[in-house]
Amino acid sequence: MDWKKCAWLRRGKRRLETLKTFDKVSTPITIKDVMVKSRIAISQASATVAELEKAGLVKCLNPEDKIGKLYVISDEGKKIITALGETEIA
Repeated sequence: MDWKKCAWLRRGKRRLETLKTFDKVSTPITIKDVMVKSRIAISQASATVAELEKAGLVKCLNPEDKIGKLYVISDEGKKIITALGETEIA
């Protein structure tokens, strides 16, 4: 478990909520889906997903496309969400 990534996620509420959004869905989603589900601006959704992708917590299924990229949570992202769910303070 990468505890640095766990701490990084907990410091950024938007990052954590966005990763939880990916964990809740069973199909690939777009940036627009993240925007709608998280109720944030498209630019914020795009920046947050880019951060999560760079950290290896989500992955793009069609990186060659310019429009309509599809993203899913990575195995590492699932493990971190599970670990944080058990330690999350109410």
